[in-house]
Amino acid sequence: GRYSERFKDPLRWYARIELVVGVLGFVFHEIFTFVTDAAYDTLIPIVGNGFAVLVVKWTISSILILPQSVLLGATFPLMSAAVLRRFSARPGRTLSILYFANSFGAAMGVLFAGFVLLAFVGLPGTLLVAAAINFLVALVALGVAQQYPARSSAESVAVSAHEPEALASDAAAIPTVRLQRLLIGVAFGTAVASFIYEIGWIRMLSLVLGSATHSFELMLSAFILGLALGSFWVRNHADRWKAHTRALGLVQWLMGAAALSTLPLYASSFEWMATLMQTFARTDAGYQAFSFARYGIALIIMLPATFCAGITLPLITRILVVRGIGERAIGRVYGVNTLGSIVGVVIAGLLLMPLIGLKGMLVVGATLDMLLGVMVLVVIAGQQFNARRLAFATMAATAVVTSLGAFTKDFDRRLLGSAVYRGGEIPQVGVFETLYHEDGRTATVSVQRRTDNGLIRISTNGKPDASLPAYWTESCTQDTGRVLASDAATQALAPLITLAHTPNARMAAVIGHGSGMSSHFVLGNPMVEEVVTVEIEPAMVEGSREFLPGNRRVFEDPRSTMVIDDAKSYFAASRQRFDFIFSEPSNPWVSGVSSLFSTEFYSRLSNYLSDVGVFGQWLHLYEIDDALILAILGAIHENFASYEVFQSAGMDILIVASNMPRLPEPDWSVFEHPDIAKDLCHNLPLTPRMLEAARLITRDALAPLLDDWGYPNSDFYPIVDVGAERTRFLNRVARGFAGLSNARFDPSAPFFGAVSRPTDERRAPVRGIGQMRGLAVSAHLNHVSNGGTVASWDSLFTAVDYRMAKWNAIISGRTAPASWMAWLDDLNGAERQVHGGVLGFADTDFYRGVWQYLDRVGAPDIVRDVVSFREGLAAWDFHKVAEAGERLHQSVLDGQGHLSASDYLDGMVVAELRRGDALAALRIFESVAPKSGRGPDDLRLRLLDAYIMDALGEQEADSGRPGS
Repeated sequence: GRYSERFKDPLRWYARIELVVGVLGFVFHEIFTFVTDAAYDTLIPIVGNGFAVLVVKWTISSILILPQSVLLGATFPLMSAAVLRRFSARPGRTLSILYFANSFGAAMGVLFAGFVLLAFVGLPGTLLVAAAINFLVALVALGVAQQYPARSSAESVAVSAHEPEALASDAAAIPTVRLQRLLIGVAFGTAVASFIYEIGWIRMLSLVLGSATHSFELMLSAFILGLALGSFWVRNHADRWKAHTRALGLVQWLMGAAALSTLPLYASSFEWMATLMQTFARTDAGYQAFSFARYGIALIIMLPATFCAGITLPLITRILVVRGIGERAIGRVYGVNTLGSIVGVVIAGLLLMPLIGLKGMLVVGATLDMLLGVMVLVVIAGQQFNARRLAFATMAATAVVTSLGAFTKDFDRRLLGSAVYRGGEIPQVGVFETLYHEDGRTATVSVQRRTDNGLIRISTNGKPDASLPAYWTESCTQDTGRVLASDAATQALAPLITLAHTPNARMAAVIGHGSGMSSHFVLGNPMVEEVVTVEIEPAMVEGSREFLPGNRRVFEDPRSTMVIDDAKSYFAASRQRFDFIFSEPSNPWVSGVSSLFSTEFYSRLSNYLSDVGVFGQWLHLYEIDDALILAILGAIHENFASYEVFQSAGMDILIVASNMPRLPEPDWSVFEHPDIAKDLCHNLPLTPRMLEAARLITRDALAPLLDDWGYPNSDFYPIVDVGAERTRFLNRVARGFAGLSNARFDPSAPFFGAVSRPTDERRAPVRGIGQMRGLAVSAHLNHVSNGGTVASWDSLFTAVDYRMAKWNAIISGRTAPASWMAWLDDLNGAERQVHGGVLGFADTDFYRGVWQYLDRVGAPDIVRDVVSFREGLAAWDFHKVAEAGERLHQSVLDGQGHLSASDYLDGMVVAELRRGDALAALRIFESVAPKSGRGPDDLRLRLLDAYIMDALGEQEADSGRPGS
């Protein structure tokens, strides 16, 4: 901006810079990939961990961003100078409209890029769209420059300075140099304050709106929109006011007061969010309305202060331009304001946040703004009595307002830890006791204990990341046969199942500290020599001390090493290879976390595994759908030669992966190590048979679907980051994967599984794992049918016993049922209980009783065909399934209801494929799938389609071989 006066027409230079920025936008993706790969492959391994890595990151960021940033920083001063030369009669209005247009475009650009472009074209496409806009703007600017010639800089300033409105000024007596220093200082200081607000508001509102990327986009857009609206409002006043500098001082003071006024509004925003969550339907339309409403909350909090901030820069620039400084003032004010923004971010994030917390940050920022306003009023007051009285009044008001803000009650931690954006509920007073609360450098961390049952949980930005029941730290007694459930189950099973695949691991790494329980369990293996826990937020480590002594080994064992860093940097810098890596970060909808579920991360992580190393990835099935799960699995599928999926709790899964061609068979004896057994002494035994029941699906079973999967989650195509917040709001469940454990028939098992017979273990050690429960139920029924006694804990099976007693009474009779449809439903329920958790096995006694009953009452053929179909499916007798299915085909298409189209589809497609007739399977799929009630994204439908296409491909390949 300081050189714009030398240009004959700044608009042409503006156009040239836009063209260069567009070119850089087109090539940025390639440059970014090359530079970051070089950094992680070469630079970071050389410099190691610590401060040097931070320097490397800042250097790389500067190399990547600085050229475009410098050029973009030049565009607004050049554009402003160019427009002033053409419309210099009312410089205040012109500058205000330009500030408005620039800010409004930024506010809308944030939303358009975040909610539209990223979802459709990813980061590379978003950059290309931005580059194309740069080219378009450049062409328009060149056209305008050609059509409307500009005055010289001197002529423009002369016209501005001789306008009637410009002659009178409340700062006319102040020397130009002194006035310039004053206003440049205000431009710097107000930027510092504004970005202290922004950092504070974003951290505060993330506890209300959520910490997903879309939430941050809404907050950022709301902040910039406030600036735009303030600039737009002042357009009609900037040239009319006589006391421009006094107006600036008052606006500056009001900005600080408005920022402090957000404190009581912020407390109310939790109730607003609870109302929104209870108001909007969990639909796509409801999500759109919910997003608009959240935007409104962000505006309510931010708009008063940012509106004032939007007034200040046009005023400052206008005063200096008219005072005779000219076009240089535009670039100087713009540059100093930007520098102040950088300083404000650094001060807020590195100094104020850890020292005084969120509320203290706002008070400091507001006080700074108000003091800037007072300073302006004092300087211009001179000897004028009224002006001096106004200056002293604002001084006194500053002291009062700051005191009110500083000494009012701090934020209610009950609200801060409520995660109201998830469930729409705020816990009642007294439900939780806060044990720890800290505004960390990356997140707000809190630890709470339920007062009714003693459960302890640790949360980031209000979202619980881990919890332990109160009994965990109690001494064990002989009768404590508790069932593992919820977070405790995942915290125990996920790392230990991973460890079972590499029981002799020496070097281990855990990504994400959480409660510390994962590292604690790994340290329970005496074979391990070191466990490195990588956590990016120091407050999470400190907060987890509230879980002591449950996680004692992570703090007390000399083999435990804690690293505060992001996982990508740590692994690149450490240059170590690990036998065991376990990743349990926060949910992937949390901003930034989805990069730990990306194909780029897995590609690098696979290089850090030893030759016998395994990698475990935790993932949830709640607040997500099957498509996003497949996007993550697609990323793992691209980068690991073998993997299997286990269920670690009712709605949590674990992917165990390896670079080896086949994943090693698990050695379940790791659960018997003394320290680990002691940790689990409260719980039911985790036997090998029950642990095997936690297996959901294998790489081989998913390969036909994922080999050609075109949508893996990626840093450049962040499918999960873009879509996960929506599935969270819709309260989706990845039903396809969850159903693999609960469904009676698994269509992948006959191809890739082994026959699994019943067990005599009558208690499921983990709640929510359907296969475990099924095994326990079938074992219970077998025990009772063989004359076994009923133990006290068998009250859990009261409903099971009732249903089976009813069923046995039915098939013992000699009368046909009033409704064969209802009878077949009863058969289906009884058959599921008798065969729970088994694969490829049919209980001969059960079906003997069924056939005897059908013979006694003369059952119709269609009922006999359904029974034959189900019996064949249970025993994996697919010739029997196909024969019965052929006779049932038309009744299924007609919707007669004896056999559901969904069950028929699974059974018949698998039967025909196992019999080697892929074309028959395809015909059944095409005719029955539309009647199954399943959507196109249904996991089973996707698997069946993939299996058919795979079989057809093999047949086509076989037909092309010589001699076929």
